[in-house]
Amino acid sequence: MTIALRFLASRSRSEAEVRRRLDARGVDAEDVEGVLERLRELGYVNDAEFAAAVIRARTERRARGRRLVAEELQAKGVSAEVASSAIEAGYGDELEVARPLAERQARKLHGRAFAEFRQRLGAYLVRRGFEHETAESLVTELWETYGAPD
Repeated sequence: MTIALRFLASRSRSEAEVRRRLDARGVDAEDVEGVLERLRELGYVNDAEFAAAVIRARTERRARGRRLVAEELQAKGVSAEVASSAIEAGYGDELEVARPLAERQARKLHGRAFAEFRQRLGAYLVRRGFEHETAESLVTELWETYGAPD
């Protein structure tokens, strides 16, 4: 229990992350299940709340698209069902999540030719997990403001 509590002290974790840490430290499988059950009872481990927190962080601070958020949750051991329902409930409009990120990048591309502006900004957004349609929409929208040469 001490190992798990120390691991959870720095930030919230998924159940799978705690399980992997306890396994790596050589804790017996039976004890791991007991610790996880107690952590669930105390409210220290809850994959739905963890997924919601990750989604908030990826929409408010470090903007990422739905695809990348889903991959991140999967890598952290959150089940596909929990991740999917959390994304549906908490993600919001992808266009609005991507807009501040796209505007920051578009300012750096000011004065470039349309083809280069489109390629660089679109690729930047897609690498961050946004859909191609979202990237194209923002490229078109931001070209009028940031893309036209002086």
